[in-house]
Amino acid sequence: MKRLNLAIIIGLFLVSISFGQTAQEFLDRGIQNYKNKQYQEAIGNFNQAINLSPNSPSPWFNRGQANFFAGNLEAAIADYTQTLKLNPKYLDAIFQRGLAYNRQKKQDLAIADYSSGLVLAPNDAQFYYNRGIAYYDKGDLDSAFVDYNQALKINPNYMKAYVNRGSVYYKKKQYDLAIADLNTAISLDAKNPEAWGNRGMCYSALGQNDLALADFTQATTVDPKYAKGYLDRAIIYNRMKQNDLALVVLNQAIQINPDFVGAYIFRGAIYFDTKKFDLSKADLEKVLQLSPNHKFATDLLAKIAALPK
Repeated sequence: MKRLNLAIIIGLFLVSISFGQTAQEFLDRGIQNYKNKQYQEAIGNFNQAINLSPNSPSPWFNRGQANFFAGNLEAAIADYTQTLKLNPKYLDAIFQRGLAYNRQKKQDLAIADYSSGLVLAPNDAQFYYNRGIAYYDKGDLDSAFVDYNQALKINPNYMKAYVNRGSVYYKKKQYDLAIADLNTAISLDAKNPEAWGNRGMCYSALGQNDLALADFTQATTVDPKYAKGYLDRAIIYNRMKQNDLALVVLNQAIQINPDFVGAYIFRGAIYFDTKKFDLSKADLEKVLQLSPNHKFATDLLAKIAALPK
């Protein structure tokens, strides 16, 4: 009797193993991969679950989650859409597809999803909150304001809704109202860096530099990786003519986020103003790598190129 090729034997063995596994087992394994942030492995297991049980919405939704957090937004949206074809009332799929659309800057589609979710769950504060974000990102501040109000009516302790409603007040230059909302947010969660940072922005707009600096510093204290807080501090230091300190915190911001365009822009501008043109040029060229055709960087580089040699 001829001996079977080793590769064939191994292949038959693997087939026999997978044949005995159920869709639920693949789903459970994929969920564990997902919890461990092993998104590609999760997708592979969800693929197997879908092959074995294509009419079950759960594997489609969970594969959508893995795709979403892996950065595959189109694939995630396709999976959420298939989930909803199988179960039109799958609220998590509606919510997550709205998130994916908003991340793609397709605010109208996000708003449509959140609105359909609210038909099914009219007392869900998070749907109102996220629809408010989509309206805000679209530039419709009044609609965002209405949704944040509704979220707070349903859940008066919704800290993030106070932060975001404060952002609407800030945009409308109603700084006292913004500060009041941010005070409430801080009282609910003093470890939220955005609440401190946004209140600092209000104080900065009012010209209260010391209060602004204190809040920006607190934002980076409660979350040392909150890169925006370092940029905000740098702006205040620059305004107070303390550029050495501004450069220190800008370096920290860039260390935290090497792709932070705003930090490179501001550091490049400080270097330009202090006549460190080579350093300014390097920062501005980095800006153009990250954000091609950035007008401020392009214009300042042109000024550097025009300087006498």
